[in-house]
Amino acid sequence: MKQLSCLFLLLVLLGCEDNFEDTHRYSKLITSSKDYPIYLDMMEIDDIQVRENPTFISPFKILSNDNYYFVGDMLKGVHVYEKEASRANYLCFIECRYIKDFELADNLLFCNNLVDMVVIDVNNPMKIHILHRQKNHFNSFSGYKECWNIPYENEKGLIVGTERHELTGTVTEEQPNLDFSEYDQLYGNLTSKVIPDNWFSDHPEYDKPYLGMIKLGTDEIYTYGTYNSWAICTYPSGELGVFKVREVDLWTEPRGNYAPPYYYSDAFPVRMFFEDDMVYILGAAYNNSGYCDCITYNKDYPLTYHLYFPNFRPLDITYMQTMQAFFVLSGQSIWVAYKSSDSVYMERYIDYEIQTDATSIFNVGNNVVTLGNHLSVYSPSENQLKLVKEYPEISGTCYSKVEDVLTIANTQGIFFYDITDLENIQLIP
Repeated sequence: MKQLSCLFLLLVLLGCEDNFEDTHRYSKLITSSKDYPIYLDMMEIDDIQVRENPTFISPFKILSNDNYYFVGDMLKGVHVYEKEASRANYLCFIECRYIKDFELADNLLFCNNLVDMVVIDVNNPMKIHILHRQKNHFNSFSGYKECWNIPYENEKGLIVGTERHELTGTVTEEQPNLDFSEYDQLYGNLTSKVIPDNWFSDHPEYDKPYLGMIKLGTDEIYTYGTYNSWAICTYPSGELGVFKVREVDLWTEPRGNYAPPYYYSDAFPVRMFFEDDMVYILGAAYNNSGYCDCITYNKDYPLTYHLYFPNFRPLDITYMQTMQAFFVLSGQSIWVAYKSSDSVYMERYIDYEIQTDATSIFNVGNNVVTLGNHLSVYSPSENQLKLVKEYPEISGTCYSKVEDVLTIANTQGIFFYDITDLENIQLIP
């Protein structure tokens, strides 16, 4: 009997040890981490205000209507000048942070405010009215170009970074993961007003967001669509207008007057403008090569002339109809590309090997004009570019040409020149 009692006690003890192992074999104290997104607080960026006269930093575009000149200042805003006879008086500065492009339709200013499209009534620039804000308009690429977007999350905004938090606790077979729900409540909506340093470089035109705006027609503002397409924006005049966006591609009817842009696999758009009855899209590749698509209207089928430059990113381009040729600035010299007579391809490229640091190029009659630290006038022929005259006292970072008046902007303001005679360009006082 005593032996049976001992055996029973041994079995009980063994049974207790098994129960202990079953309960605690899969229990483990661990520390785990989770990264929480930090969203950009857009409150200060969204605040578009009229300011006192600030210093010009980097003028990049000039537009005008019947009453005012508007000069874009890269990443800062728009300077406004009031027209008076043949001169203009500085009026005010519309601060619009992180602006990289803008367009004007009568008294409506369409501009980017970082990634948003903003429509501003500038009938009286001293008392502007924000008519509409299209959130994330310039950050909505899809398909194969999602990499063009600044990281963002719908309804929460742009992501400027992450913040890591650690949690220590016990996991079991039944609950193999730590419960972060309390941390999710604490850290699920982190914000910051600071934009990462790597978002903008010394060449913001090469940085995200990739955007461009041109006015085609009376009130249509063409911008890049989600993928190989246009996003055509309209806003009828008046405060009761409704902002509309029409996405069109090659298969859309009607698709607009000009062929939709093409998005290349290893390149991105840098600048878009409308001149010479063409839409010009300048682009840069990641290996320091570049391109320019020149889109011209054709009622039967859209035509796009594609220029490719393996060794440089083009700064500016102009087309001379009489020579059927495109003149291009490389940053070091002036190139010419001749159209093929029976296709949209270029017949040949020629480097004139004329050293220049000009950033703008345009044509006046049968002459080519470059602008940068000085203004130069050239007479082009098939294989030669002859210097006609140089004006070291004329400099600028952007221009606007209306008939015989050339408007130039630099860090000192805007200046007007009579270009009736290119060998005797005169400042209009």
